[in-house]
Amino acid sequence: MRQLGSLVTCAALTLQLSSAAFAQDPGADEAVAPPSFSDCEECPDMIELPSGKAMLGAEPYEANRKRGDMDLREVTFDYRLAVARTETTRGQYRAFMAETGHKMAEEGCNTWSTYRIMGYDRANSWESAGYPQNDSHPVVCVSHVDATAYTHWLAAKTGKPYRLLSSAEYEYATRAGTRGPWFWGTANRDACTYANVADRNLRRTHTFAPTFDCDDGYERTAPVAKYKPNPWGLYDMLGNVWEWTDDCLHRDASNAPLDGSAWLAEDNGECDRRVPRGASWVSGTDWTRAAAQAGDYAIYHSQLLGFRVALTVE
Repeated sequence: MRQLGSLVTCAALTLQLSSAAFAQDPGADEAVAPPSFSDCEECPDMIELPSGKAMLGAEPYEANRKRGDMDLREVTFDYRLAVARTETTRGQYRAFMAETGHKMAEEGCNTWSTYRIMGYDRANSWESAGYPQNDSHPVVCVSHVDATAYTHWLAAKTGKPYRLLSSAEYEYATRAGTRGPWFWGTANRDACTYANVADRNLRRTHTFAPTFDCDDGYERTAPVAKYKPNPWGLYDMLGNVWEWTDDCLHRDASNAPLDGSAWLAEDNGECDRRVPRGASWVSGTDWTRAAAQAGDYAIYHSQLLGFRVALTVE
């Protein structure tokens, strides 16, 4: 994954929720999942999040801050936002491809090996990523262009405004009312209970990334919802695969929106590049943070990169 100029980052979250129904202890052994809904047989399961105000931006004390990480700012989410419980799966993407015959943004997929990036391999694709997957795994090797086409298909099928998340929405959903770099708490070793990340298992075959002191059981992607969800019932918001958001790349983060909307062409946005969030199976303690975000070309395909969908509930 090319992490080109971490841009508008959003981190630590102080949340004033309009609903207490979602409150729960992120470290609890048993969590009551919020209700979900699905608008069609092929559609993802969606969870409506509580609205409220959140402090987004990296804490001054946060380790591994990246250049471009934002300081704390208050963002207001005063609309009804629903987010997919999981990353879009290969099976869900297969239904879209079968029905539309969508032509992918470009051929091949950027490929990772023991010694990091190998470059584009034309033999790899969303259907055959270059490592073992089945249809319960998150789809990878899809660009922002391809992910957006999928949301347009969902919108046409359901008559509802499906879309990608904004970068701010992604962090709001990731943190789920928590603070700090990880929604599960402060313990490094707890990562593998909640996320597929760079860990002891990855270290057996790969030589990069500062790893978490645990073993998540997977070298590459894991099936979605394999680990515990965050306090709002969302799975894999950190780890497994990076996820496209709709924001354009901004190298100056000083004028980011305060209403949860995607930051597009305004203020010198580079919309040929978009903003992945959430980190992946090769991401260690430096990138697996609620604050971290990358910047990649909108047509870029990677073994590390997928997406999930959002919906503004009307």
